[in-house]
Amino acid sequence: MIVEVSVISLGVGESQSEYVSEFVRLLKEKGVKFSINPMGTVLEVENFKELADLLDEAVKRLENKGVPRVYIVVKADWRKAHRSMEEKVVSVLEKLTDRP
Repeated sequence: MIVEVSVISLGVGESQSEYVSEFVRLLKEKGVKFSINPMGTVLEVENFKELADLLDEAVKRLENKGVPRVYIVVKADWRKAHRSMEEKVVSVLEKLTDRP
């Protein structure tokens, strides 16, 4: 399953990079395949339970850093036939080269 997650720490000021990097650190530690972009983090997980466990851990870590509130946005793409993040991007790029 491919998921895009935005984990936003509220009540800590304007800059989010310190707190986003904590989520990225967690993904690296857990061996989760991911890609960051300017608006969120795309990752591959096996199921919703794995996603929930990651988000629970992220919230705990942010709370330990003094974050009083965490707002999370999740977009999930589950499909029976697994496709990787890269396969989805390549599929779009191939279609761009087919057109004039």
